[in-house]
Amino acid sequence: MAKFPLTVHGKNLAFIDKIADAFGLDSVRKPKSLPEFQKAFTARAVRDLHEEIIRLWPKTMDITKTLASTGAEISGLYIGDYALDHLVQSIVRHSLYASKLLIADPFVYPHSVREEYNPILNPEQYRTQTLRNVNLWLTLTPWVKADLVEIIRTPAEFDHKLQWNSMQEQQRKFAESLELQAAQSTTVDELTGRHIEKWKYRDLVLSLPDHALIDRLAELADPAKGITKEDLLAYVREQRDNDPDFLEVAADNEKDAQLTMVTTGPMYNVARLAASLTGSYLVTDLTSKWKEIELDRAGGSAETGVWSPFAKAFQETEFKYLNDVSIDDAFRLRQEDRLGTLRTFLRGVWKQACDPNSFDKVNGGLLADELAAEVAKAKAEWDKIDEGLLKTAVGGTGRDCWRQGHSLGRGMACSWLPPLC
Repeated sequence: MAKFPLTVHGKNLAFIDKIADAFGLDSVRKPKSLPEFQKAFTARAVRDLHEEIIRLWPKTMDITKTLASTGAEISGLYIGDYALDHLVQSIVRHSLYASKLLIADPFVYPHSVREEYNPILNPEQYRTQTLRNVNLWLTLTPWVKADLVEIIRTPAEFDHKLQWNSMQEQQRKFAESLELQAAQSTTVDELTGRHIEKWKYRDLVLSLPDHALIDRLAELADPAKGITKEDLLAYVREQRDNDPDFLEVAADNEKDAQLTMVTTGPMYNVARLAASLTGSYLVTDLTSKWKEIELDRAGGSAETGVWSPFAKAFQETEFKYLNDVSIDDAFRLRQEDRLGTLRTFLRGVWKQACDPNSFDKVNGGLLADELAAEVAKAKAEWDKIDEGLLKTAVGGTGRDCWRQGHSLGRGMACSWLPPLC
């Protein structure tokens, strides 16, 4: 039997190799074509990929020891919006000062759900979600291979009782706190505002079979402008062909329906446990998660106490350098060691501008003001960075279109859980 990689990094590299083998990717992790890539997402491929997850992360493994191997000078555990554009934005932003970012794997751990939802026993329903999860992994592959991002699993996935008790604890906590209830409502609005139109378009329009779609398109046609329902249908078909996260139209029968999910990472108390094992602070882009961190500072790790307030202030800071840096550009800057000095000065700005015991929004403004002053002092260095990014853009070395898009992650309802024993 093959020896399992002990470290999280080793497991990540082995899984990337499995993805490449399963879906016919070349040496730089690219498919020959998008249609050919999508056709590879068969039920058998889905089963094989999830069997690899069990091989790399066996239920009997010492998850505590494995997570302890992720050590870094400053590492953050992300528990925010896993839609790929927002996940990438957070990686770019927080990689400017953190040594490493940890992300919970969006793939369902087969042993953590009931048999009817187990992707090994019933893989057909996971074909679309597997495509979206694989696209997320491929986007992050350069960061994973460089050990700047690690994709982890949490202790609750290996312990049904811990998972159940954590869910019960979360429910009680929110039921007893008006602050958390208000923050949760805000977060629902945040996620809805960010994604609802994209979700509806992909899963309720693109997914409709042509025969079901054509009558609805007839209502949108405008013959006076020369726009027919056939023109609109052709446009929808083109969108299907070019969307890297779209697999196929919806099945006519429920048996072949696809299960798509949304995730914001592990529950807070499970994330806190994982953070304590990895020596990480918690970072998010969602109001309810920040509120949980703020209210639970006393029970968190030392890293969370020091760095999570900075992460919140940094998340709320607005300045053009972060907004203009793509994930590929940010990675190149890290590889060229252009951010070492920047990370040092960012940490210094935090000490000057912000109170580490406060989660007030004003700290974001203070950080932005202090940062603007420091950037002005270092303008020559920023000009060099900007010039380098411009050359990259002109050279056309950005991500290929098939790797762009938005990934729906994993949602975990109580009905999914297996028996505790």
